[in-house]
Amino acid sequence: MVKPSVFKLGNVKSPLGNLNFWEQGTLPFEVKRAFWITEVPAGGERGIHAHKKDNQITVCLQGKVKVELEDLEGQHYVFELNDPGEALYLPCLVWSKFTFEENSILLVLSSQDFEESDYIRLKADFEKLKDGYSKAL
Repeated sequence: MVKPSVFKLGNVKSPLGNLNFWEQGTLPFEVKRAFWITEVPAGGERGIHAHKKDNQITVCLQGKVKVELEDLEGQHYVFELNDPGEALYLPCLVWSKFTFEENSILLVLSSQDFEESDYIRLKADFEKLKDGYSKAL
C-alpha cells in the first residue's frame, strides 16, 4: 500500500523572492485537474473524505494547514503544511481532514477529473472498507 508522504518541489531562491515549481515527470502521476482552497476561516476544516481512485498532491501556498490522515491499515498520519516548496502526496483510499489557519491557501493537484462517485464522504463507509481490507490480509 502506498503511504502518504511529503516531498520537496523545485525551488530557486533569490533576494527578489523564491520560485517554487513542479515539472511533468517529477510527480507520481499525470495531473488531470487543479484547484485551490481559499478564505477558510481559522480552524475551519475541509476534506473530511477519501477517494476511491483519485490521488492528490497538496501544497500550502500561504499560511499553515494541518493534515490528519488514516489509511486502510488503520495507520494515522499528521502533517503540517506551511512551506510552498513542499508537497504532500495523498494516495487514494486515505481518509483526510485539513484544518486551516487564517489566510491559508491550499493548492490541490488531482490524478482524476472530478467525479462525485469517486468520493467516500461518510466515515462509516470508509470504516467498512478498512474492515474488508484487514480481513483480506
